[in-house]
Amino acid sequence: MTTKDRKLLKGLQTDFPLTSRPFAALAAEAGCTEKEMLAYFKKLKKDGMLRYIAAMFDLRKLGIVSSLIALRVPESKLNKTVKIINAYPNISHNYLRADDYNVWFTVSAASERKLKAILAEIRKKSGINDMLDLRTRQVFKSQAVFELR
Repeated sequence: MTTKDRKLLKGLQTDFPLTSRPFAALAAEAGCTEKEMLAYFKKLKKDGMLRYIAAMFDLRKLGIVSSLIALRVPESKLNKTVKIINAYPNISHNYLRADDYNVWFTVSAASERKLKAILAEIRKKSGINDMLDLRTRQVFKSQAVFELR
């Protein structure tokens, strides 16, 4: 990884400019053109090193409720259950874990009532009732910034 690579990726992680042309600003900082910057990120995405670029919002301040959910899903129902969960635009992450509670996902909704309705639908469609609703009790803010060598 070159010095230029590190500058580009650091800017993406920590110093993303809130301007009408953020990639032009990042490119100027790294000493390249906006076109080069965009081509670089496209290559990283194509190579599987970059999944996506997105903003992070504090959902609570926007009035949105969310929860981490854990399900105990038998192997025979795993594919069906994952497809059901992934069909909801309210689901932002969905992971398979080697544990009794083997399917974990995060869900968000505009209200507590809507969130409960989504979970009830998932239970009904999947036939899985062993569900843990793991709500946030206290937020401990951490910042994931990856050291680039």
